[in-house]
Amino acid sequence: MSRLWGALAEALSLTCISVGAAYAMRLYPEHSAAVVGALITIHGAVFYSLVTRFSPGRAKRRRAKARWNRHQWKWALILVVPSTFQGQVQQAALERVDVGTLMTVMTLGALGLATWRLVSSPHGSNRRLHALWFVIGLVGVAMLTRPFTGGIGSWGLVLAGVAAVMGVNATIVSAKLAEMGALPRVVEMNCWSGACLVGVPILVWTDEHWLTWSVLSTVAVTSLLNMTANKLHVRACELVRSDDGVISTVKCVNPVLACLVGVVVGTGGSPGLLGWIGAVLVVGVSLAAFRAFHRLGLHAGPQTVKGAPWKELLSETDLNGGAWSGIPPVGIRLLSVWKPEDRGQWKHKVA
Repeated sequence: MSRLWGALAEALSLTCISVGAAYAMRLYPEHSAAVVGALITIHGAVFYSLVTRFSPGRAKRRRAKARWNRHQWKWALILVVPSTFQGQVQQAALERVDVGTLMTVMTLGALGLATWRLVSSPHGSNRRLHALWFVIGLVGVAMLTRPFTGGIGSWGLVLAGVAAVMGVNATIVSAKLAEMGALPRVVEMNCWSGACLVGVPILVWTDEHWLTWSVLSTVAVTSLLNMTANKLHVRACELVRSDDGVISTVKCVNPVLACLVGVVVGTGGSPGLLGWIGAVLVVGVSLAAFRAFHRLGLHAGPQTVKGAPWKELLSETDLNGGAWSGIPPVGIRLLSVWKPEDRGQWKHKVA
C-alpha cells in the first residue's frame, strides 16, 4: 500500500510543478525565462529551508546530519552537481527544438529506466516481455507531444538527451539517498546550489526591471508550488522504499499531467484525438509497469513491527547483532525468545 501512496505523492509533485510553470507563464514575454527561473529558484530555496527548519522532527534531522560520512557526501555531489544546471540545459535545448520534442526525450529517459529495472529483475518470468512497455509508452508519448513538428536541430537533440540523462541520474541517486536517510538535506542543498550558482548571477547581470509586485507575487506562488513538489518528492521516495523504478514509472506520466494542466488553466490547446489516444496509452503503460513492480516486489524494504525500538525484523536464523542496540553482536542464536507482542520489553529483562 505504501508504494501506491508513494506513486500518488510523486504524481501530485509533478502536478504541482506543471501548475507552477503554467502560472509563471503570465510573466512572459515581458520578462525572459532566465530571469523568471532565477527568481523562482531563489524563492524556492528560501521557502524550502524555512519549512524544513520549522517542521516537526528538527532534533532528529540534526542527529542525522551529524552522522554523514564520505559515502553520503559522494552521492550528494552526484545529485547536486548535474541537477544544479539541468534547468539551463533544458532552456538551451528549447531554443533549438520544440517543447514536444524535449518532453518526449525527457520521458524517454524515465521510461527507459523503468523498463530496464523490470527487464533486469531477478524475479519473475518472461522478463524481456516488459520491453513492450517501452515501445508502447514511446508511441503514446509521441502521439501526445507530437515531436519534431516545430523544427529540429542536432544540437537541440543533444542537449535534450543530456537533460534526460540528468533526470535519470537524479531519479537513481535520489533513491539511494532516500535509503540512506539523507535525501531531505540533499534536496535543500540542491535548492541552494541552484540559487547561489545560477539564480543570483543571472539577476546580477540582467538589465530587466523585475522588482515589481506582479513579478514577485507570481514568483512567490510558483516557488511555493515547487517547494511543495520537492516535499512530496522526498516523501514519495520514502514511501516506495527507495524504488527508483516506481518513481521513474510515475515520471512517464508527466506529459499527460502537463497536458491536462494546460487544458484546465487554458495555457495549452486541446491535444486532439490522436493526442488523447496517446495519453491513454501512456497512462495504461504506467499502470501496467507499476503493477509489475508491485508484483515482483523489487527493492522491498525491511519489515517493521509497530512499537518495536528496532527497524529490521529478525528471522529465526539471524544473529542477535541486528536487534540489540548498544551491545556487540555475538554468536548466540535467538530461536524462541523474541515475540512480536512483547513490544521489545523482553530486551530489558534479558539484558
